[in-house]
Amino acid sequence: MSIEDVVARERQRYVAFYSDAMDRLRADGTEVAGELLIVVDDDVPLPYRYLRVDAATRTEGEEPHFSEIRPDLDPAFEATGYNFGSFQVDVYPFTWSAVQIAFNAAPKSVTQIEGWITRWLDTEDQWVDNGQRLSGAVHSFTQIQTDGQWWFLAADFGTAPAEALIEFIELLVSQGMTRIVLQGA
Repeated sequence: MSIEDVVARERQRYVAFYSDAMDRLRADGTEVAGELLIVVDDDVPLPYRYLRVDAATRTEGEEPHFSEIRPDLDPAFEATGYNFGSFQVDVYPFTWSAVQIAFNAAPKSVTQIEGWITRWLDTEDQWVDNGQRLSGAVHSFTQIQTDGQWWFLAADFGTAPAEALIEFIELLVSQGMTRIVLQGA
């Protein structure tokens, strides 16, 4: 199975789980807003302060309640390595809504990575995914950290298309990364 197939399968599994959960919330008459973009902390630098809340619910007379919708790891998910010649991608079990992306070199341009994140967060709320009441946007990214040997960040790819993760891998490779690891966050 290709890396594109693995990524597309995990994205589809998440979107089906997310859509079912949202339908259940709506079915009981609760007011529900999905993928609501909020700022979590003004002291956190852009674009990391943005978060798309999976579900914001409110019953009459109550304050809104924010919920995360996250499936468990797929027990059938098998770790796989992909050697593309000039770079390697190792894929361990992860969920579309909780993936850690680790890479073996410091980014050459954090600004370029942050620009990519900002675009996929769709901070202007301009995207809609095929009329399915989905934003087609990433839900969040953490800031890049390092342990001295690896650099990593965690992401919730939300309802972004599978191509978003493939594009992110390509961005990292364009910055000189030769080893990338995807795993559960």
